[in-house]
Amino acid sequence: MVAATLTPALAVAVVGGTDDDVTSGACVRHDGGTDQAIEHCNDPSSDDTPVDPSGGDVDPNDGGSRRQANEPFAIFDPTDPQTIVAGWNDYSMSDLGAGWQGFGYSRDGGETWTRSYVPGYPADTSDEGQESPLFGNNTEAGDPIAAFDNDGNLYVGGISFNRAGGINGHVYVARYDAQDVEIDGAPDYPADYQFTRIVGVGTPSRNFWGIFQDKPMLEVDRTANAETEGNVYVCWSRFTGAGQNKIFFSRSTDGGDTFSKPMQLSVHGKTGSVQGCDIAIEGDGDVYVTFRTFADPSTPGENALYIVRSTDGGASFSRPGKIRGIVPYAPNDGTRDCGDGPFECPTSYVFARIPLEPRSTADQSSPDDGVWLAYNEVDPDTITESETSYNSAGFGQVGRSVVYVVHSDDNGQTWSDPVAVDEAGGIGHQFFPDIDALGGSLAVVWQDSRTDECYSLQRPMGNTEDATACPNDNVVNTFVATSGDGGTSWDSIQVSTEGHQPNFEMFGGRDVPFQGDYNWISLVDTGAGLDAYASWTDNRNVVPGEDPREEEQDGFDVLQCRVDLGTEAAAGSGSSDYNGPRARTDAPFSGDNCGNGGGLDQDIFGNRVSVP
Repeated sequence: MVAATLTPALAVAVVGGTDDDVTSGACVRHDGGTDQAIEHCNDPSSDDTPVDPSGGDVDPNDGGSRRQANEPFAIFDPTDPQTIVAGWNDYSMSDLGAGWQGFGYSRDGGETWTRSYVPGYPADTSDEGQESPLFGNNTEAGDPIAAFDNDGNLYVGGISFNRAGGINGHVYVARYDAQDVEIDGAPDYPADYQFTRIVGVGTPSRNFWGIFQDKPMLEVDRTANAETEGNVYVCWSRFTGAGQNKIFFSRSTDGGDTFSKPMQLSVHGKTGSVQGCDIAIEGDGDVYVTFRTFADPSTPGENALYIVRSTDGGASFSRPGKIRGIVPYAPNDGTRDCGDGPFECPTSYVFARIPLEPRSTADQSSPDDGVWLAYNEVDPDTITESETSYNSAGFGQVGRSVVYVVHSDDNGQTWSDPVAVDEAGGIGHQFFPDIDALGGSLAVVWQDSRTDECYSLQRPMGNTEDATACPNDNVVNTFVATSGDGGTSWDSIQVSTEGHQPNFEMFGGRDVPFQGDYNWISLVDTGAGLDAYASWTDNRNVVPGEDPREEEQDGFDVLQCRVDLGTEAAAGSGSSDYNGPRARTDAPFSGDNCGNGGGLDQDIFGNRVSVP
């Protein structure tokens, strides 16, 4: 792969000052009311004294304001550049037996934020929430996605499911109407919730046995095309078994009230196993859906990027066309998630999964600029033999992950050679890119480990040679690159003011890390030029600690308060009298009695940059 020689194109600059903690604000409900979930979200308390569960709360001594958040979106309202709406996977209800899609908003350009939830969560007592098709049917909602229309109406989507019993893995879309009025208890709420619709229906089967909808994306037509403006488009991966996933698509032509019967876009026998769809809309109303394919031994296929096109507003699509083959960056040591306990891998390295989710965009303000696709893959010139069982560039090989952009100006028929948005001196792994286009400019966000003092192709980010955490937590930072010449050259800048360790073990009973699967960037015309808002998952506020279940500490563990059930200290006269939370009990230790103490304080951060 030959990357173009890069010269600065646009002087991108951070205008938001220090990073914005998107998930730090007070929680409000969409109607100004309150319920147990809202109260939990606002509760900073943490007391490691074991107590009995009460009122559906596994640990009444712990609030939920410092729980994990990941997989963000953050988008500008095109009618008001000072309004930004965000979403994320929110874990603040975890002690209440649920996880949900967080909903946040800023009315001052990203400087301050208010938190909320998409209605329909299990503890939702609002009339609108209880009318949602998710209420009473799903305990979890995540994989957040969103887009505004030209009038400031908002569409928010994601997946909903259950972790136990019938999975019912659906794709849904909620509509919010534009508003600028205050709701009692929810000051300056940016949009008026209307309804939620199920777009892709899952089945009430056990996980991986029936139909499970996953990895959705959403876009709204904001062109001047009278026939398609306002159309709402959704794509997703439908899982029906190992290697049998397919890309599906649905549209709404009536403001999200109804959606078309889902149609399959991938072709069995041609594209094989697929995932990671995205939607781009050209200014003439043409719709493009991109996705990746896998070299999966269970079904014919290859590691590649594909595209389909619709010229009739999403009513029908072309057969898939191949953009290019790729060498996926896929850290693996027998599995893609490595940590402690049941997640320990042969090398003892600790790392979160880093899936490859390509992102595409088109400038809806222009009818003929074409389509761009951003993705990360292994630079072939860096591939070398692995010295251990760990690999990142296919079995027995390791390599460096780089973010590239390709472009088509002939309706996806042919594509440019890939251009690296930032060579970074050949140091560090780049991952989770997103791209947006507007007004003749492009912006890409990604996360990057060039600041990792322990960097080596031979091991995961943030790991030393002896499989301990790099002493310097400045392992991963967030970068933005912009281009004003169609992606031929790029100017980049680090937008995070503080780095973080991506591999703290906050999931799977405090045994495995998780960073989510994507980040987001959004462009807006301010009237005086373009601004971009970048959002990402960040572990800077996580409080490290020790795991008493381990004989040796590796530096990836977080603060956790466990009682040794095999000692008298557990209950004074034996572990049989232990009264603490048992939902995550790992004998001979109790579960974590201080989940809100900071050990799970993963957040969404963002920053605003100018694109002159």
